[in-house]
Amino acid sequence: MSVGLRDRDQRGALRVAVNCKVKIRPLDLGLPFYGECTDLSVTGMTVQTSYVPRPDEEFDIYVMPARAAGMRREPFAARVRVRRSHQLKVTSLYELGLEIIQVHA
Repeated sequence: MSVGLRDRDQRGALRVAVNCKVKIRPLDLGLPFYGECTDLSVTGMTVQTSYVPRPDEEFDIYVMPARAAGMRREPFAARVRVRRSHQLKVTSLYELGLEIIQVHA
C-alpha cells in the first residue's frame, strides 16, 4: 500500500513524545494561558491548550521540564509561530502545531 504525500509527516525533525506543562504568553502581554506539550523537536512542538490563536500568530512559550530529584527546573523559553490549530473532538481543548522561531537565553 502506498502512502500519499498528504498522509506522510511533513516535519523534517524527529519529534519526541513528552508530557510537560507549558505557559503561553501572548505578545499583547495579556493574561497567560496554560497547557501541555505532547511532543517536542529541535524545530517545533505540539501543545494542547484552551488558548485559541490566530493563524501564524507568534507568542512566547515556556515549557517546564519533568520533575527530577535534586535538579533545577528551569523552563525552556522560546518564541513560536502557529503552523496549525484544531479543536480536539473529545474536549474543549485545541491542539497547536508550533514552529520554534527563536530560543530565549
